[in-house]
Amino acid sequence: MVELLMSGLMVELRGERLQQAGTTTGFALALAIMGGDKAAKGGSKRLLFIADPDVVREAGLVYAPGLVDFGLDPAELVHALPRRIEDALWLAEAALVSRAFSSVVLEVHGNPKKFGLTESRRLSLKARGTGGRLFVLRQAGEEEASSASLRLSVQTAPAAARILANGTLLGGSIGFPAFRILAEKSRFPGQTELILEWNPDDRRLHPLADTGTSGIGSPDPLPLLSTARDRSHRTQALGSVVAFGPMLNRAS
Repeated sequence: MVELLMSGLMVELRGERLQQAGTTTGFALALAIMGGDKAAKGGSKRLLFIADPDVVREAGLVYAPGLVDFGLDPAELVHALPRRIEDALWLAEAALVSRAFSSVVLEVHGNPKKFGLTESRRLSLKARGTGGRLFVLRQAGEEEASSASLRLSVQTAPAAARILANGTLLGGSIGFPAFRILAEKSRFPGQTELILEWNPDDRRLHPLADTGTSGIGSPDPLPLLSTARDRSHRTQALGSVVAFGPMLNRAS
């Protein structure tokens, strides 16, 4: 966890599906908040979030009241929405050079051709040279070559069980946000998988036990596709092709 907050570092956070945009964004903001708190004595706590227009169309904008519940003062966040990936890359580089932000979050949809290994290396060197913190948030992207010191896969995790007044545990209920983190690329020795819980009160990530195997809950309680019943799992053969006549008027 300490490596994630080091200055002069570029970290890539990858979400497998666009439906998980809230999860990956939440984890990126958690790291940025902790980075801002770490740099509060010597500089600005503000962070820059460079959003991707494609992700915004599907997942929406960052919601200010939700930021408050997450432990972030909306005044600490500067939101940008450039139209092109070239503009987003230029803005991220300029923000690092300015040293006006404790962290810069660059959101990218998928694997755009104009953000390849060359551009990744340029940003990594810029972060190292300026001592800035850059989090590349790759939404619905595949693994690819990157100059990031760390590349983490961010997944949902079930909330931790809560202790009730009588001392028993209540599992499967609403709790603090939890994330399952898998290290896909790392230059630092350590664990390759972590489950972390975000506490908005103390603005910290805390490690949790693997709740996915404890019977408390599951990160994906419902299947993505319904299970086939009373039929073969194989694709059925196509029948004869029949030519249809003109369509009838549906209003008749």
